[in-house]
Amino acid sequence: MPYIRSFFRIFRQIFVNGLLRQGYRQKIPTSIIIEPTNACNLKCSCCPQGNVLQAGRTKGFMSRTTFLEILKNIDVPLKEISLYLHGEPFLNKDLDFFAAQIDKMKNTLTTIYSNGYNIDMELLQKVLKYKKVRFSFSMDIATQEIYENIRFPAKYSNAIDFLSVINNVFAENNRKYELTMIADKNIDEQQLSEQLFSQYSQLKKISFGTKFPWPEHFYTGNLENNISKKRKLCNQIINGISVFWTGEVSMCSYDYSGKLIIGDLTKQALSEIYNSQQARKIRKKHFFYQCNKISICKNCILPRFNSKTTVFNHTKK
Repeated sequence: MPYIRSFFRIFRQIFVNGLLRQGYRQKIPTSIIIEPTNACNLKCSCCPQGNVLQAGRTKGFMSRTTFLEILKNIDVPLKEISLYLHGEPFLNKDLDFFAAQIDKMKNTLTTIYSNGYNIDMELLQKVLKYKKVRFSFSMDIATQEIYENIRFPAKYSNAIDFLSVINNVFAENNRKYELTMIADKNIDEQQLSEQLFSQYSQLKKISFGTKFPWPEHFYTGNLENNISKKRKLCNQIINGISVFWTGEVSMCSYDYSGKLIIGDLTKQALSEIYNSQQARKIRKKHFFYQCNKISICKNCILPRFNSKTTVFNHTKK
């Protein structure tokens, strides 16, 4: 039975999506990522930013004009617009303006992902005014050793102080936030979660996840016992829409170097970009199992990577 399901799945990928539709997709993703900046205040080991030998794209900040042009060209209903990508969102002083514009969009939520380290608290106060914005902070504070091995050159004691201030600001505004952490086999996740929930009143959820191996930067991931022999169809080529600070659109949120550009959202409609000639060409190669013909995809191990996530929610007893 599994073999029959596998056969029809492969048949659909090759003959229907690849040959007949030529990479065209009728259903456009309802969630996209918009990058306020690709500059960061940290050089973490779980991110290409932490590799001083890798320059990546030119560093810059999205302007208000660029952001408004992007929103004007979103011609499909979206459930969520996430504000983050390859940098620290709170470094962009217009972050509250971006949140305000998305807040005006009907049925569209916003999530801001931040490392929470020495962020602008005045800017945080401004963004907190918008009730449709959700917040998640990546702070691996299980132990000093874990934190400082990942979040370089941040100091554990400072991170704890920053989190306390963040919690107080959220308490003043009667808002909640989430934490994400990189899983460590030596940590009792449930015990740590209970401790953090009791310590930080506004913390509502903690997610423990596996370090991902970025394309072209495998050193960022925890590969031990997490790589399968079988390659899955990459989810990014179906659901991935990431808008760089320049307005350029990539198919992959892990495209640190900007090699999978399929359009410019300041000049083209989102629906046009998603099914552009370049986008369909890339998808078609994936459906035909020809990833080796795409520079960033040919050595990527994410489709074979088995990520694990454990989530703990705070419930009042």
